[in-house]
Amino acid sequence: MVHELPFVEISRRKADLLRYLPMLLLNGWRLHRLSKRSGATIVHLNDFYNLTGYVAKLLSFGQLRVVTHVRFLPQSLVQPLARTWRWLGEQFADRVLCVSEAVRQYFGSAVSVQVVFDPIPGPERYPAPTVPASRPDGSVQLLYLSNYIQGKGQNFAVEAFQQAYAQNDTLRLTFVGGDMGMAKNREFRQQLEAGVAAAGLSGVVSFQGFVADVEQAIKSADILLNFSESESFSLTCLDALYFGTPLIASDCGGPAELFEHGVSGLLVPNRNVDSMAQAIKQLAADPSLRARFAAAGRRFVREKFRAAATYERLGQMYTEVLTRK
Repeated sequence: MVHELPFVEISRRKADLLRYLPMLLLNGWRLHRLSKRSGATIVHLNDFYNLTGYVAKLLSFGQLRVVTHVRFLPQSLVQPLARTWRWLGEQFADRVLCVSEAVRQYFGSAVSVQVVFDPIPGPERYPAPTVPASRPDGSVQLLYLSNYIQGKGQNFAVEAFQQAYAQNDTLRLTFVGGDMGMAKNREFRQQLEAGVAAAGLSGVVSFQGFVADVEQAIKSADILLNFSESESFSLTCLDALYFGTPLIASDCGGPAELFEHGVSGLLVPNRNVDSMAQAIKQLAADPSLRARFAAAGRRFVREKFRAAATYERLGQMYTEVLTRK
């Protein structure tokens, strides 16, 4: 059963700021009543900044237990707010779950703060890709799978590709993602396209919209790039490794925990275009290395991010919270 509450998030709009506290208290009351009617004893908050559960816990006189899941890097947020949310989580949540060690580092040493990795995707629908792929034109297809948002690294990919393409004209780059209906994201994509056109790369760099079949898109590529400036975990990188497509990712948080550099992928310094270009040239020129990375990546994530391990850990955590006095 799904229940909807009319949340108001903090923003620069004065109307939102004025409504935030009253709606927080009202929604806390609603959540408290909803949990009481349904017999729920734990509220699992999926957003670090959602304080509704704490209000509901207060109204229940501590009977309702609260679990807060942190799915992004707090280090990348406005720090006065992030530090406030961290303090509230550490003081009032019964458990704070972090999706990676990179996120965990933001918190103190309390045992209530724990790491629970997101699991690998479900069963594959298509066979594992043949690595290296045999293409009639001899091209090496690079894929950048991410929504067009500032900070997701597409601008670095364009610059790095331009450098790499100057030495290897078999390279091709495809960007895939949506703009989430936001004007600033459409403008970012337009800036990227303009930069590609100005560099004379429109024939070898293409921009596509949202793709529903992520598995097929990833398995159709020779190399997946992810040069985001900040990632708590990166499901896109996990998908690439799981599906068997060689990966180059920036050292921006969670991706460093998803594979072994030089064994199952290449990790490059954050925002370092020269290193990104060098990694593209190295991997594109070495089909045997791509084959080794693909096989090693599939093995590594299937062991470290087993779905059963994640669900068992969550079950154990719920039991600990319910039995805690």
